[in-house]
Amino acid sequence: MCDYTELQYGCDHSRYRVQRWCPLYEKTHKPCRPNVTKREYCFILIANLLTRPLADCRPSSPPPWEHMIRRSNSKRAPYV
Repeated sequence: MCDYTELQYGCDHSRYRVQRWCPLYEKTHKPCRPNVTKREYCFILIANLLTRPLADCRPSSPPPWEHMIRRSNSKRAPYV
């Protein structure tokens, strides 16, 4: 099994980063079951306070000025 690090963000999203590929993957390049060996929590530290998650995730609600931005109707920013 390949060893992975789980990165957890303040907005409850997570990513998996490979620490080490297993010998089977190195030969075949077929993914195997991940083996999470480490968990990391990602925050930006400002004045020693955990203030906000990294810029990897979108905000959960649109900003107050969203209605002022003119966009084409083809693609809108998905806010959940």
